[in-house]
Amino acid sequence: MPLDQVLTAEILREVVLATEPDTRTRQRFCMVTKALATFAGIEFDAQSYRGKYSPKHVTPRDLPDDRPIAEWYYKISNPAWQWIYGAIATYGLRPHEAFYLDLADFPIVTVTEGKTGRRRVWPCYPEWAEQFNLRDRKLPAVTGRNNSELGERAAKYFKRVGLPFVLYDLRHCWAVRTLEFGLDISLASQQMGHAVQVHTDLYHAWISERHHQRAYEAIMMRSDRPKAPIIIP
Repeated sequence: MPLDQVLTAEILREVVLATEPDTRTRQRFCMVTKALATFAGIEFDAQSYRGKYSPKHVTPRDLPDDRPIAEWYYKISNPAWQWIYGAIATYGLRPHEAFYLDLADFPIVTVTEGKTGRRRVWPCYPEWAEQFNLRDRKLPAVTGRNNSELGERAAKYFKRVGLPFVLYDLRHCWAVRTLEFGLDISLASQQMGHAVQVHTDLYHAWISERHHQRAYEAIMMRSDRPKAPIIIP
């Protein structure tokens, strides 16, 4: 917002309309400008600009397969950012949470700070925890006044090195992978740091036919699966 002008409803409206419609960002800007308007005693109806964003209606991304995720780990030349990438991919973390990990029970990690507080997370895949050498923690020399700034610095770095997907795709892939592996949704949601309903709303729409096929094949290969009755005519 312009620092040399008196705050008005028109300025707040322009700030909101500068964001993409029907997005989470637009929704957040409406919430913040409404609070600012109330504080400043300005009459401003932010609600009318919120749009139709909802996690239930987010268009599913074209999530990367596990092979290119693993291949990209080895393309990252900076060891500290390479460690951050590996931790996010292996544990489905929010980008800023990779800076706040307790490795005392490795390969299980504990998120000590972040958006939703302290929680334990198991690796999915456990092989990546070893292959990516996550036991040997290396953190990039960056700082942020809050979690959002840490996440933004991580996002900017990986965009600069040409990562063909965004960091949050690694978190989404972890979530879908747990569904394929058969991890109970209540456990997966706890490890991701959100409610079961949020987990269901966000990730069930992301499951493609490929994921259904892989889950089906895994179930059919189980030696203890129920068998159809054999009828001898």
